[in-house]
Parts: sequence; C-alpha cells; structure tokens
Amino acid sequence: MERTKQNVMNMLRELPFFDSLDDADIKSFAPYLSLRQVEEGSALFNEGDMGNYLLFIVEGVMEIILTADNRQQKIVATYGPGASIGEMSLIDEYERSATVRATTKCEILMLTKSKFDLLQENNPRVAMKILKGLARNISLRLRATQGRFRDII
Repeated sequence: MERTKQNVMNMLRELPFFDSLDDADIKSFAPYLSLRQVEEGSALFNEGDMGNYLLFIVEGVMEIILTADNRQQKIVATYGPGASIGEMSLIDEYERSATVRATTKCEILMLTKSKFDLLQENNPRVAMKILKGLARNISLRLRATQGRFRDII
C-alpha cells in the first residue's frame, strides 16, 4: 500500500472524479495534494469539527457516522476507492456534518482549503473543474438522500 508522491499523478488518473482533467491539468493539480496513510479504526474527523480539507480515497474503506439526539451513533454510508469525502469543507465555513472513520487501513489524497484557494488563484480553470466535480458529487448524494426519504414516506 505504501506509495510515493511521484505516484500521485498516476493515482489521480485512476480516480473517476478526475476524468474531466487532461494530463496537463493533472500535472498542475497534483502538487496541491498530500498523500496520507490512515490506520484502521482512526477517525479522520468528528462531527462538529471545523472542516478544512477534502479527501479522496485511493485505497481502503471509510464509514460515515452520524450521532442522533440520543447520542447513539449510526453508520449511514460506507465509501471505498475513488470516493471523495468532505466536499463541503472547501465550499462553506461550517462544522463537519458527520464523523469519518477508517474501517481498513487506507491511503488518501488530501486537498486542504488553503491549497484549494491557492489553486483558484494560480490555475482558475483547473480549480473550476474540481469545483464542478465537487458540485456533481454533492448533487448525487442529495439525490440519493431524497430517494431514501421517498422510500420512507
């Protein structure tokens, strides 16, 4: 699972989120990302934390956990390779809406809000492509949530 930073561009090419980026875009975007290893059972962030980064799962599985009013936690989603988590933290300045925990050893690519802001200044065209991808992911998740509510009604 151990990979070097030289492989970040190859990782980006493998993730469906980045299908709209050509080789030049990937080359200019890769330096804004950090490669991280996450141990099984580790919480990447907790519900209520201030968000300042988005992550892309390269390898492994993560679960999304919500806490109910009675303080019971419930796993509401599980994501694997290719998924992005924490999109809203690059868009708004609010607290995290859920807890994210690694259920296996994971490898992730991380994009901080400050690096994304820098990308917007240095390469607005690529930043816009990333932003469109984030909007698409948020839209798809909202549609899936609406479908769940429709099943309940």
